[in-house]
Amino acid sequence: MEKITKYFKFFVLSGIILFTVGCTNSEETGNSAEKSEGEQNVRAVLEKIFTGPNEEQEEILQGSIEDLDKYAKRLSEYQETFKPYTTEKFFEGFVNTNGALKFLQMAHPNYELKVDEITLEERESNEGDYDFTVKVSYTNKESDESETMNVEGRAYTNEDGKLTSIRYMNFEEVRDALEERKVKQP
Repeated sequence: MEKITKYFKFFVLSGIILFTVGCTNSEETGNSAEKSEGEQNVRAVLEKIFTGPNEEQEEILQGSIEDLDKYAKRLSEYQETFKPYTTEKFFEGFVNTNGALKFLQMAHPNYELKVDEITLEERESNEGDYDFTVKVSYTNKESDESETMNVEGRAYTNEDGKLTSIRYMNFEEVRDALEERKVKQP
């Protein structure tokens, strides 16, 4: 009986230790999952913003006033693709300021944008805030000549990993690069 009690105590103590270690590890995994979800959301939005215009986006950019209902429906459907990555408040502002198509409008009709690389660095001062650099190629649709630019900025996410804000640090440089190239085209 004394041996059984001795082994029983050993198994109970071992079980408690394993349970405690298991709970600690799952909490740590949960935190890194939140971080990776925020990172994934930032990457997804930046990828969408700086890729195109594809055929669907071209139709939206060339929307005709004659069929305003059809245009509004297509625009709304396209903008909705950003919703899963953003908070409700940010999404409303993003839609109202045409954030989904801003850079594609600058590229249209002369260029096609393509993301080559996205670099994210989480800010030490604030968890969920990321400094980003997006290396974007813009290819002339007529000549197939391609150039590259870096778009720099900061993205903010909440505790759920949803985007709450995006700020571009060199917006004017990007706009000027695309506008300058348009002027040079015949």
